[in-house]
Amino acid sequence: MIETQARVIRLESGHAWVEPRPHTPCGQCDPVHGCRSLAIARMFSPNGPAFRVKNPLDAAVGDWVTVSVPERGMLHSALLMYLVPLIGLFVGAAAGALASETVSVLAGLAGFAAALVAVRRVSRGFGQRPLFQPVITERVDALALISERPCRSKS
Repeated sequence: MIETQARVIRLESGHAWVEPRPHTPCGQCDPVHGCRSLAIARMFSPNGPAFRVKNPLDAAVGDWVTVSVPERGMLHSALLMYLVPLIGLFVGAAAGALASETVSVLAGLAGFAAALVAVRRVSRGFGQRPLFQPVITERVDALALISERPCRSKS
């Protein structure tokens, strides 16, 4: 299971909206601009990093919890998102290469676009399957979160 700590910010029937705990700096980030991956994540979630999870423990608003996602679900998602469009690009380019270089480029782009559409259609049903649903697995003591030491870079 892949796990992270989060704070419950809103409740829905059987689900909770949680906000992940901000990570501590580990010394690997750019000292001027900060963590690049965090900046990219903020770009794609302008309303905040909150997400919906199953709440079998009936956690309340303000509770700190551990949210878990099965590793297998993450692996399937990553393979689908990265591998399928790449295969579409290569298959389209290879098929177009029989005609000319220009047709190869255009067919590669068409194959890539078709693969993205296919990924979108296939992934629509993922949210309802348990393999892909994040779930609250335990409540966490807020004092334990405060006392954790930030990671240090090895110099």
